[in-house]
Amino acid sequence: MRLTAATVAIVVVLAIPVMMEAQQGRGSTSGSAPQTSSRTPELKTVLHNAADALGMLRTEREADLIATVRYWGTGTMMMAGQVFKVTNYAGSVNFHVPGMRIDITRTAPDGMSQRAVEVVSDKFAWNETQPGINPTPAAGIANARLLQIWMLPQGVVKAATAAGAAANVAAAGGVTTLTFPIASIGATLKATIDDKNFIREVEARMGTSVITTTYSDYGDWNGADYLSDVMFPRHIVQKRDGATVLDLTISKTNTYNPYVVMPVPENVEKAGSTAQAASR
Repeated sequence: MRLTAATVAIVVVLAIPVMMEAQQGRGSTSGSAPQTSSRTPELKTVLHNAADALGMLRTEREADLIATVRYWGTGTMMMAGQVFKVTNYAGSVNFHVPGMRIDITRTAPDGMSQRAVEVVSDKFAWNETQPGINPTPAAGIANARLLQIWMLPQGVVKAATAAGAAANVAAAGGVTTLTFPIASIGATLKATIDDKNFIREVEARMGTSVITTTYSDYGDWNGADYLSDVMFPRHIVQKRDGATVLDLTISKTNTYNPYVVMPVPENVEKAGSTAQAASR
């Protein structure tokens, strides 16, 4: 085929952008390295990917339908400078209340067995001798117990979503960090998310305390005949101001929105109302 002068001109003009792109991809003639993108992912994308990795998104609408979880484990915990062996740790969480009951059986260094049941429901905290039995008000620690809910992987996604525009995302070295406040309890959280979109570490600052929890070995621990595809960490380690206060290995979970309630006992509510009135 003969090429006219006009045809050649058109071909040359069309080829210029392609040549420029090729040169940019190879770098300049001076040997400088090609430019790489340092673009920070959008908050919406980060939250969606984390929720998806954890198995929180359900139905074709991809809605977060995880309202409650239960988990059990064993390990060690530190109290008053002493290390206790935890033979049973049962956590029950309701993200909607929000509320949490932790039922712990532990062995002291002197060999004595202890049972502690710690509960929080919204702005009220109390202790029990058994779940739902003999409630005793626990003044001044409701926010600290609520913090434990929002430091859980699913809790991080929910709390960051609720924070909205106050949440910030940063990315560096293949690691994404998500920082957001929880104004209701006076805390700020920073979550580290890996390249598989799993939350690996959560650092919380509340008052003068720094609480750091690390999570590893995510999986569905509901049992072979009860799998839900909701991911939960097998290993949980929590530190307070650098000292390890909890080292927990999860043995099983129930992530099928189990029945979890913690109605506020009358004496606890009355004590809380009296304390609020006195502080005015």
